[in-house]
Amino acid sequence: METDKPAVAADAQVKAPTADDAAGRLSRALTTRVAPRLVALALGAACILMGLNAALLRLNLPALVSGARLAALHGPLMLVGFLGTVIALERAVAARAPWAFLAPLGNAAGCLTLMAGAPDAVGRGLMSAAACILCAVYLRVHRRAPSAAVDVEAMGAVALLLGDVLWLGGRGIEEVVPLWLLFPVLTIVGERLELARIAFLDETVETVVEALSVAAVLGACLLLVGQGAHLVAGPALLGLAVIMAYYDVARRTVRTSGGVRFMAASMLAGYVWLALAGAVWSLWGLDGLGGSAYEIVIHAITVGFAFSMILAHAPVIIPAIVHRALPYHRLMWLPYVLLHAGMAVRVAGLLSGTAGIWQVGGAIGVAAIGVFMVLTLGRVLTSGSIRKAATATPAARPVAAAVPGSTTQTGGGSA
Repeated sequence: METDKPAVAADAQVKAPTADDAAGRLSRALTTRVAPRLVALALGAACILMGLNAALLRLNLPALVSGARLAALHGPLMLVGFLGTVIALERAVAARAPWAFLAPLGNAAGCLTLMAGAPDAVGRGLMSAAACILCAVYLRVHRRAPSAAVDVEAMGAVALLLGDVLWLGGRGIEEVVPLWLLFPVLTIVGERLELARIAFLDETVETVVEALSVAAVLGACLLLVGQGAHLVAGPALLGLAVIMAYYDVARRTVRTSGGVRFMAASMLAGYVWLALAGAVWSLWGLDGLGGSAYEIVIHAITVGFAFSMILAHAPVIIPAIVHRALPYHRLMWLPYVLLHAGMAVRVAGLLSGTAGIWQVGGAIGVAAIGVFMVLTLGRVLTSGSIRKAATATPAARPVAAAVPGSTTQTGGGSA
């Protein structure tokens, strides 16, 4: 029997790698195949469609689906259901960990279950769990490649988690929205910071951006306990907008042409709206201007800044997720013009107190997002697979990654 031990041990050594290989194949299937990503993307699309429907309800305009509950979920659907899902999905793709995909799925599922009438604890609990997973993703990225950019993005995820937990604990949406707003802001700032490093003379700017990000989160938290916190959060956002616009490579690439110019123009326009939000927040807080300040700040950040950045980065994000190209077309300027024109009209209506102008601006903004979604879907469906293109011309990949305005980096791409 002793002579059989070496054979048994050898057989065990052969079988063990086989089990490891199976686990590895499962992990690679979950992280590299397009199907799981499309599921999360479809859920995120459902959130934004219902969020746009809710926007029409809040504008007192005709909508396909009616209901006070849906109208009340406009903010969560757009900020957590859509932006939270898209950002977390892009992070999961970059992290290459199967469990990371629970973050985008949880964000979308939480919002959709609330919309479907599930108990608040269920939907909000899913959202909070998803935010925890996203924070774990950033921890994983930080251990692999620590940087100021990752720290700033992680602050955004922490702000999202704090907002979700407070909402789960019974706080009103108006109280947690300031924290939710910081999620897309700090995520985008962190990603642009990574690319802007090539223009920095030293590390001072990175330090300033980190400090302003901390101040923004601190100010949003202080809003929960006392007055005057807008004098912390508002100036921090204004400072981030000014610094990032000055150092972003978009200031140079906007002088080029084609898709690179479109991306740069979208980024710079986004910084303008972020600066406006910071200025309004600083001067009047979220309760000033007869309640108009709240609407201006929220939509200047979510529509003017965040969605303008989505316009800019879609040609980078979408191919990385669905493995299909999103080639530039001049029609992409249509949603760009509609988006910013709608925001300008909306702000003018809010400042003048004219409901009709405010409604028109909001409707134009909804149309802009709808046009962008239709145009993007059409371009993606009619384009080729980037996998085939990469196989046919392997030398072209480094060139594409080096296009000014893209955000290829360790730990993530664009948001």
